[in-house]
Amino acid sequence: MRRLYIIVEGQTEKEFVEKSLKKYFLLHGVFDVRAIMIQTSKGHKGGFVNYEHLKNDIKRILNSESDVIVSTFVDFFKIPTNFPNFSEAKKGGHVDLKIDLLYKGIVSDIDDERFVPYIQKHEFEALLFSSSEGFENWFDNQRMADELCEIIKNYNNPEEINTGSETAPSKRIINILEKHRQKYDKIAEGNLIAEEIGIDKILEKCPRFSSWIAILIEKVNNNQD
Repeated sequence: MRRLYIIVEGQTEKEFVEKSLKKYFLLHGVFDVRAIMIQTSKGHKGGFVNYEHLKNDIKRILNSESDVIVSTFVDFFKIPTNFPNFSEAKKGGHVDLKIDLLYKGIVSDIDDERFVPYIQKHEFEALLFSSSEGFENWFDNQRMADELCEIIKNYNNPEEINTGSETAPSKRIINILEKHRQKYDKIAEGNLIAEEIGIDKILEKCPRFSSWIAILIEKVNNNQD
């Protein structure tokens, strides 16, 4: 049975893989899914500040197991400057083109057909804007939920919500909650909101994310006994 490893940058993404994605993968014949956080130093995991940390984890898994697919789940927002093709991607253009350049860079650097990179556009919280149901069902403060839902109306594709220092998806949530004297618990609330939305709706509204999941399913199931 081919194993799928998804290397994530933090606990939020790890729980999302384990609570939401695993169930979906199971329905599509992917039975062994493992989320691991980037190892930043001996005994410490989580955070993505150095590309070499991610590369070391990818190479370690690929070198230790043969029948595996390895992927990543990291944010485009604040991606490390030593990421392959970072300088070229920084020059400008649409964010999709920038991410594609980063993909080409890491695919060339890893050089293994068992590796499938994924960079979240722009960050994990973009997925939470896939449906108003998440905010409406989770938050008791109706006015606060309405303000968050108003953002959804402005973006048919939540992946387009930009990466400005104060307008990135997570910053929008944080700012609105702070306005109402509440704090955003990224790990707990982020995943609970995602569960309220449901993985099917997220896949429907987020084409890049959906394409990644489809590729992983195809890769894992390809040539399996």
